[in-house]
Amino acid sequence: MKKVLTLFLLIFSIVLFAQDKSTKVAFSKNIDSKITSLKYTTSSINEFETINWQDVKSIFETNKPEEKIEMTFEIDLKESKDKFKSSVTVGGKTEEIDSLIKRAKKIIKSIIKISKK
Repeated sequence: MKKVLTLFLLIFSIVLFAQDKSTKVAFSKNIDSKITSLKYTTSSINEFETINWQDVKSIFETNKPEEKIEMTFEIDLKESKDKFKSSVTVGGKTEEIDSLIKRAKKIIKSIIKISKK
């Protein structure tokens, strides 16, 4: 009986004192986030032709001007005769986003021409 009472008091005290500390999660509303890369993968030429470049530009607008970014564009035409597959990456600083988008447009146009042949 003595052992049962001791065991009960031990378990009771562990349970009672185990809940002593409350934990609080630190949450900050001013968390800085940055997007360093964007990958656009498709299996259709039409999807490449309908890219909204203003949306692409808006993705990187929270970045600082000196941060490096990359945009990757992939196409995988498994159903085509030659099973065409291509991938292109354009990178630079956030402040150069307009020139990066111009480069990406030129490259995507050439990929579309090649894939249609």
